[in-house]
Amino acid sequence: KYYATPAEYEKATGKKITRFSESPDLAELVKQDKLPPVEQRLPKDPLVVQPIEKIGKYGEELWAPAFEPNSWGNDGGAHIRIPYLYWIDKNTQQVIPFLAKGYEFSKDARTITLYLREGMKWSDGAPFTVDDILFWWNDIINNKELTPIPPKQWMPGGKLAKFEKVNDYTLRIRFAAPYKPALSILGYFGSMQQNFFVPAHYLKKWHKKYNPDADKIAKQEGFDAWYKCFAFHNDITPSQQDVNLPTIHPWMLQKKTTTGAVYVRNPYFAAIDTAGNQLPYIDKINVVVTPSKETMVMKLVSGELDYAGMLLEVPDYTLLKENEKKGGYTVYLWPSPVPAEVALGFNLNHKDPVKREIFQDVRFRRAMSLAINRDEINQMVFLGQGVPMQATVHPDCSFFKDEWAKSYAKYDPAAANKLLDEMGLKKGPDGIRLRPDGKPLEVTIEYSQGLAFAKEALELIIKYWKDVGIKTVMKEDERSLYWTRAQASELDVGVWHTDRMMEFRVTIPGWIKYNPRSEIGWAVQWGLWRDTGGKSGEKPTGKCGEEFTKFMDLLDQWYITVTPTKYKEIAQKIWDNQASNLWLIGTVGLPNRPIVAKNYIKNFPSKCYWGDDTSWWLAADPIQWYIEK
Repeated sequence: KYYATPAEYEKATGKKITRFSESPDLAELVKQDKLPPVEQRLPKDPLVVQPIEKIGKYGEELWAPAFEPNSWGNDGGAHIRIPYLYWIDKNTQQVIPFLAKGYEFSKDARTITLYLREGMKWSDGAPFTVDDILFWWNDIINNKELTPIPPKQWMPGGKLAKFEKVNDYTLRIRFAAPYKPALSILGYFGSMQQNFFVPAHYLKKWHKKYNPDADKIAKQEGFDAWYKCFAFHNDITPSQQDVNLPTIHPWMLQKKTTTGAVYVRNPYFAAIDTAGNQLPYIDKINVVVTPSKETMVMKLVSGELDYAGMLLEVPDYTLLKENEKKGGYTVYLWPSPVPAEVALGFNLNHKDPVKREIFQDVRFRRAMSLAINRDEINQMVFLGQGVPMQATVHPDCSFFKDEWAKSYAKYDPAAANKLLDEMGLKKGPDGIRLRPDGKPLEVTIEYSQGLAFAKEALELIIKYWKDVGIKTVMKEDERSLYWTRAQASELDVGVWHTDRMMEFRVTIPGWIKYNPRSEIGWAVQWGLWRDTGGKSGEKPTGKCGEEFTKFMDLLDQWYITVTPTKYKEIAQKIWDNQASNLWLIGTVGLPNRPIVAKNYIKNFPSKCYWGDDTSWWLAADPIQWYIEK
C-alpha cells in the first residue's frame, strides 16, 4: 500500500514517522562527506510504502535473466526499476500519486494540475522540478528534429496540450477537448522518465538550442547529427548506454556490457517504508544475458538466478515446479490480463499489390481466423491454462460483450474453405491455393525473438492454414529487426500480444496494439497518413479503407468522451468493428503465467496480474523486496 506523504500515513494509521534511516553503504558515504545526510536527500514529503509482510533489511544483490541486455523483455533492467510519477491502485483501479505528490482534475476534464514533491532530487543530487517536464515538452516534444510526429496521446481534439508552470513544483496541463484518458496516461508509461520528464540540467549540453556546439560535440562522439547524440544520452530504457544519465529510479545503471548490466541503488530515491527507511532495500541488480530460454530455465533450476517471469511460458511450469526444492525457489501462477497472448495482423498495406488485395478482403481474415483450432492451442501450448478467444478487450471492461470473444473464433475449417473459395482462390494440384496472378499463395508469419508462446502456437497455426490451402512459414527476427520490418510495411503477418486492454489502459491513444503502427504493423502506412495529416504514408482507400477509417474515427471520438452513456455507446461500436473486421486475430488469452522467485526474497507477493497492463514487475513492488538467507 502507498501513502502519498508521511502526513497521509499518520492520518490513516495514527502512527508518525519521526526519523529517516538509510542503507549502511550510503551511511558510510555520508560519514566520508561524499554524500549529504538522508534527510537532505529525501524530499520534504517522501512517498510512504507499507511493506507486504514486514520492514525489510538492507543489503544483498539480485541476479536476473535477459535474452539481451537492451530489450524490454528482461527481468532486471526494464520494468523492475522504472517507476512513474503516478500509479494505478491495484484494488480501486484509480490513479494515485507515486513519485509525484498529487493531482487535481477539473470537472470538465480539460485541465489537470500536477503537484511534485518539494525537495525531490535526481540521482546526482540536482533538484527535480517542473522545469524538467517543461524541457521535455518544449524542447523535445515540440522540436521537430527530436520528435517529427507529435505524440497522439497529448493531442485530444487534434491539438497539442498546453503545459503551464505554476511554480517549481506545480504544473498545469490544458487540453483542447475533454480528456479523461489523461489520468490513464499519467498512471502508466506516460509519466515515466523520457516519456514525460528528463534531467534538463544534464541534457542541455547536447541540445542545439542551449549549446551552439551541439553538432560539433555530436561528431566528436560519432554521431552525424546533434539530435541523434541527444537521443543517445537521453535513453533511460533498457538500451541505455550513458551510465552518467541522472534518474529518479530506485536503481541506476552502473555498467553495461554485451553479457549483461549492473544497476545500483539510487541514493536520492524519494520513497521510504513505514519505519522511515529509505527504499529500496536491495543494493544491486545484476542482469545476466542467457542465450536461450532453455539455458535460463536451467540457471533457475541450478540456483544461479534469483527470479524470473518476463521470459517464462506455461510449458516451463512443470520442469520448474519439479525442481523447486533443488533450486530453492517457489513457482507462482499469476494471471495474465492479455486477451490474445499470440495475436496476428495481416499487413493491409503490403507492397505486393496482389497480397494487399487479398489481405484487405475481410473474407480472407475471417477464413484465417476460422481455420485456427484455439482449443488445441490452449491444451498444447498453454496446458489448458488459458481461454480460447478472439482478440478483443479484457472481459472486465464495463462495456464488454461476450460475443466479441466468440467472433469467428470457433474452429470451422469448412467455413474457412468456403470463404476462400468465394474469393476465387482456387487450389492447385498440391492443394495450395493460387493467387489471382496464378502464383501459389504463400504467407510468412514473422515474430520477435523472446515473444512468449509465439513459436509453439505458430507451429500449429501453420498446419491449420495449410489445411485450408494457405502455404505458411514462420520466421523469428531479432527484436529490433522485427520492429524495423514491421514499421516499413515489409511483413506479411505480424505477431505480438494484445496487452493494454484492461479498461484503465485501453483508452490511452496510440498505445494499444490496435494502433495500426503498433508492433504488429497491420496498417502502418494508413496510420502514418492519419498521424501526419496526409504528409506521409498512404490514404486509406477501398472498402477496407472505409472500415479502417470508421474504426480509427470512433477511437478518436472515444478518447474525448465525457458522459458514461456516450463512452459505452462508442466503445461498443469500436469493438463491434474489430469483431467484424478482425484487424487483429486472437488465439488464446488470459492464461496463468509461471513466476519464479527465490525463497529468500521477502515481501514478494503470492499473486499479481502479470502483464504490461500492470507494468510487469512494478505491480510486485520490487522496491520493498529484501533478502533474508
